[in-house]
Formats: sequence, structure tokens, C-alpha cells
Amino acid sequence: MPRSRARADTGSGAGRPREAVAGDRPAVREQPRPPASAYVAAVGMTVAFGMSFVATKYALRGFEPLLLALVRFGLAGGVLWLVWWLRPHREPATASDLRRLAVLGFVSLTVYFTFENLGIARTSASSAAILIATIPIFVAVLNVFTLRERNGARQWSGVVLSFAGVTGLVGLGSGIAGGGVTGDLLILTASFSGALYSVLARRLLVGRSALFVTAFQNLFGALFMFPLAAVEALVVGVRGPTPQAIGALLYLAVVCSMLAYLMLNYAFRFIEASRVSVFINLTPIVGVAGAYGVLGERFTAGQAAAAAVVVLGVWLANSGRAGVRSPSAG
Repeated sequence: MPRSRARADTGSGAGRPREAVAGDRPAVREQPRPPASAYVAAVGMTVAFGMSFVATKYALRGFEPLLLALVRFGLAGGVLWLVWWLRPHREPATASDLRRLAVLGFVSLTVYFTFENLGIARTSASSAAILIATIPIFVAVLNVFTLRERNGARQWSGVVLSFAGVTGLVGLGSGIAGGGVTGDLLILTASFSGALYSVLARRLLVGRSALFVTAFQNLFGALFMFPLAAVEALVVGVRGPTPQAIGALLYLAVVCSMLAYLMLNYAFRFIEASRVSVFINLTPIVGVAGAYGVLGERFTAGQAAAAAVVVLGVWLANSGRAGVRSPSAG
């Protein structure tokens, strides 16, 4: 009896946690607020990618489109690989990882930037920034056939609205004599390849550090771009780059291919993907503003209206989803 009473007294002591009672509200664990640096990184990434269309325009004044991509990937991949190699505890590069990264590097960099650079050379930076924003639209359509994901009425209305805006923007032309429509169609092809990358990345995603993936992705992109750039050089020749073109190339390689991706991955560590996608969707607005302020490009009223329809459609199609990671915003 004494031993039994002792147990009872111990069990009813103040030190024992109170048992849950029906009707009690469960304790809500507050999520830690993202640090301000995460939002600074998201804004920096948006500005860097948005201004890449302007930088590409400047770089194309001294480099042919495919040579520009080759040097950009080679420079970025070489620097990032060296940083990865010098790390004291770097992860091993297995044959399986490299095969997957070769596929992703080919689709996300070689194919994507072949069409994007050729397109920007033939259209305005403003149109390119708007049309590249249609990547989530192509992803929504591809997912229906590949991953069998269902889109709601809101997403489908965004898809239809965006394609209507794209049709209007391409039909009105970009104001570049002798090839606006051709350039716009090339940019749309780049958007489709970017969407294909987003779908493939879910199946071929390598569970490695962002530094490892980005370094080898750039190196494989340069490797596959080399024969294309060689053919381009044989057909059209190689121009002497201007100081402005070299500066723009360094911006694309260092700021966009390296720093912007690091900022993007840093933001994803602390901010929900759906919120990060809001910043990514601001990229075309930054691109249009940069083209207006730096290049002096102007939209007609009809083109501005079509561009607004595209952006609205992208927002509708992307709302309620996790952010879509594109290979690059520019």
C-alpha cells in the first residue's frame, strides 16, 4: 500500500505534464521568420536575371550568339568547378550523377541558350523578357502529359490568357526591322525547352549541393555548345569583341550564371517556393524597365497591352503552385 500511494502521489505531482483534455487547442509552433538577407538575395536575383536581357543585347554587339553562350558557360563552370574542387569536404562525382547532369546541362543550357541568344539577336530585349516568362505556362501543359498533374480552372484560364497575349505580342512584332517575329518564335522555343528542363529536373534531380550541380551543369553546357559554336564560327566568322561586349559577358557569367544562382538557392533555404516565385515573376518587369532605361526600347500601346495579358496569365497559372525553377531567367 505505501508503495502504491507513493506512485499515486508522484503521478499527481506538479512536475508531471498535464494530460491533453478534449477541447484543448493544440499548441501552434510558429515558423521562424526568414532573415532579411533572404529577401535581399531574392531581390538581387530578380534584378540580376531581369537585366540579363539588356546585358545579352550589349554582348551580342561583339560576340556571335553561340560563341557568347560557350564562353559564358565555360567561364562560369570553370570558376565554380575550381571552388568546388578546393572545398575540403567536397562530395564525390559519381558516374550516375554526371550522366544526369549531362542531360540537364544539355537541355537547360545548350538548347535553351541556343534559342534564347539567337532570339534576342533578332528581337527586342523587352519582348524576350516577356516571352521567357511563359515557361510556367509550358510547364503546366507538359505536366498534364508527363506527370499527369491536374490543373484547376484558374490555371487553365491563365494558360489560355497567356497564349492569347503571346499571340498578340508576336503578331504585333517587336519593332525590330527584318526579323521581330522570327526572334519572338525563337524565344518561345527557348521557353519550351526551359519548361522541358523543369519537368526533367524532377526526375533527374541530383541530391547534391547547389555548387556541385551548377558547376557541372555549366561545364556540360559548354561541352555540348562547343561544336555548335565552331560551326557558327566557320559560317559567319568571329568578330572582335568591344569593351562593352566584354563587360556584358562578364556580367552574364559572374552575376547571372554564378551569383544570381547562389542568391536564388539561398532564398529557397528560408523562403517558401511559392513566395520566391513571386520574385521570379517580377523578372520580366525588371527586363522591360531595363530595356526602356538603358536601351531606349519602347512598346506601342498594343504591345504593352499584350505584354500585360501575358504577365497576368502567368500569374494566374502559377498562383497556388510551388515556384517553377527555370534554367535561367536570362
